[in-house]
Amino acid sequence: MPAERILVVDDEPDICALVSDILTDEGYQVNAAETADMARQQVQANDYDCVLLDIWMPGEDGITLLKDWKEQRTLHCPIIMMSGHGTVETAVEATRLGAFSFVEKPLTTAKLISTIRTALDVHQQVKPLNVQNHEQPVGNSALMQRLLEVCARSARTNDHLIAVGEEGTGRQTILRYIHNLSERHSAAFILMDMSPLFATNLNDDDWSKFNTGFVDAIKQAQGGTICMPDIHNIDMTLQKRVCELLKQLVALKMFERFNVRFCSSVISSRENDYLPELKKIFALTVLHVPALRDHTEDIPELVNHLIDTFSAHENYPYSKCSIAAQNALLHYQWPGNISELKLIIKQLLLTTSEGEISVDDVASILPPANDQLGQANANIEHMYELPLREAREMFEKEYLQYQLEKVNGSVSKLADRVGMERTHLYRKLRALGIGAKDST
Repeated sequence: MPAERILVVDDEPDICALVSDILTDEGYQVNAAETADMARQQVQANDYDCVLLDIWMPGEDGITLLKDWKEQRTLHCPIIMMSGHGTVETAVEATRLGAFSFVEKPLTTAKLISTIRTALDVHQQVKPLNVQNHEQPVGNSALMQRLLEVCARSARTNDHLIAVGEEGTGRQTILRYIHNLSERHSAAFILMDMSPLFATNLNDDDWSKFNTGFVDAIKQAQGGTICMPDIHNIDMTLQKRVCELLKQLVALKMFERFNVRFCSSVISSRENDYLPELKKIFALTVLHVPALRDHTEDIPELVNHLIDTFSAHENYPYSKCSIAAQNALLHYQWPGNISELKLIIKQLLLTTSEGEISVDDVASILPPANDQLGQANANIEHMYELPLREAREMFEKEYLQYQLEKVNGSVSKLADRVGMERTHLYRKLRALGIGAKDST
């Protein structure tokens, strides 16, 4: 692992040299700058993990440079302010502008190293996400179009958000999509690492580190979005502590001061565990993300989108997906939702050698039909609860998908098999969102 890189900005060459020597001995890569302009040049040329910035410098001072970096969003690492003439007011102003911490001169080696180590540890807990992320919600079904309309409306507000859905439905994708649609799109979308809270024996030091990391993430996200995903995986006692932390930060107006939108995600079966408490803290917009089995007509479009994405951005070999293979995928129940579909598509791209994914390729990877028997029975039980029109449509879709798979996607053969006139059958398949070959 490469050494972490630190920039020291101070107008006194002796201090630059001393601090550089200390940090180099600690194993860091260190650069120094004696003016604000030199610091800008260094930041433009290198990626830094931490910056030590002197407040009082001739010409442009450290506070002005800090403010410029935060407004221009040119630096995405913790900044530690240094001063020999520190005041409470100056420290508060630096923190308000987004500085991680404040150390007084003369510097002590122990204090300096401890502050830097804490800043670096905390910074590892937050993950700024590239706004050009290639994941996006895909689908033209009525269900997805309604969800995308809600996303568009949410992007025009500053309400805090929570995405509710089954595992693997793409809840975080929806939250990122709203961020990218909104006026916040040029600012950071920061995904908190919640794994430290999954421990059963979390001690006070670990909690304090998470607490500090979350506050620092709010500062880093200035003007953007901070996401606390899958809080349902945390022990109920810790969930209460997290909610108390959020209450305190709301009372201190931290989200307002840094113009940060809070969002979270939770699986459907656990939403009542903590959603009521969050609603007491925030004005929340709740986004319900559907299970893939509820909009299977989107699968052909999703499959083609995933193939293009994995081939273009993740170096997977490209293969076209045949209509018969698409319909085999349509017939599967997808208990793991879109996450499972992504995994299956990656496996198909790696194992298909003919340049086109066939129905046999799909059959070799999907679980055997008897593994889906329980899912099918659950679907039948669900069908009994529907109005007659919806139940009939659900049965027709299942029936025609099954028969189409048997005839390898050929509509002419399907028409003979099910006893329907071909033109009427085409209309029926289109209405049900089932893809098929156009040739005979």
